[in-house]
Amino acid sequence: MKKFLILSLLAVVQHGIAQQYLTREATLSFDAGSSLEDIYAISESASAVYDTQSGKLGVQVLMTSFQFKRALMQEHFNENYVESEKFPKAQFTGTYEGGKAIGQLTIHGKTKDIAVACELLETDEGLLLQTEFPVDIEDFDIPIPSAVAGKISEVAKINVRAVLKKR
Repeated sequence: MKKFLILSLLAVVQHGIAQQYLTREATLSFDAGSSLEDIYAISESASAVYDTQSGKLGVQVLMTSFQFKRALMQEHFNENYVESEKFPKAQFTGTYEGGKAIGQLTIHGKTKDIAVACELLETDEGLLLQTEFPVDIEDFDIPIPSAVAGKISEVAKINVRAVLKKR
């Protein structure tokens, strides 16, 4: 009887673990460009995790992992705008509920409650997480010098695409 209880408990624990999906190869991009300047960056090393039982969802990206077309733009982004040494990552923590990601977005050390449309679809490769949403740069106290303010959009368009595999 004791062995049966232990095996049953292990089966329940295994079942719970099987409900978690994750990736360390999520694609996260942002576009903060204007008609005067193309400001686009992409990271293909963001992390994402989803628990089907609790609905908990998390996405995280290192700010230094964003790649720009021009090295100087990347340097300015990390040193002058998002201050990557001081604030090394951006993250979302929350839940997936009825087609929405609901939770808290933290960028540049500032946290804001958000609720954005989000798809979570079962595919042959795993769970596909997709969302696109705007972020008001001012909400996260990211300094934009007046000399370049016309070149940078006040609202950045964030795009997340991740194929999460069963853990």
